[in-house]
Amino acid sequence: MSDDESVRAVEVWLLGGPVDGRIQLVELDTTGSLPVTVVLPQTGSYLGTVDGPAHRVDHVYRRTDDIDGLPVYQYESGRQSA
Repeated sequence: MSDDESVRAVEVWLLGGPVDGRIQLVELDTTGSLPVTVVLPQTGSYLGTVDGPAHRVDHVYRRTDDIDGLPVYQYESGRQSA
C-alpha cells in the first residue's frame, strides 16, 4: 500500500457516555475531514437469566468543538439495534 492509500486518522476526545474522557483515533473521510458523528457499537454476552447474546447498542457521539486543538465529540445517545 502506498502512502496515498494509507488510512489517515486523528486523535479526538470523547466526552460522556460509556467511553467518557478517552482519546480515540477517528478515521478521516476522503476529503481529509472528520465525520460529524461517530458511532461506537457495543455488543456482548452477559451471564444471567438470558441465554443469548445481548442486542447491539450503537453509542452516538457528535462533533462539537475543539479544545486546545483536539477535536471533541459529545455523547448524544445509545440506541439499540435488533
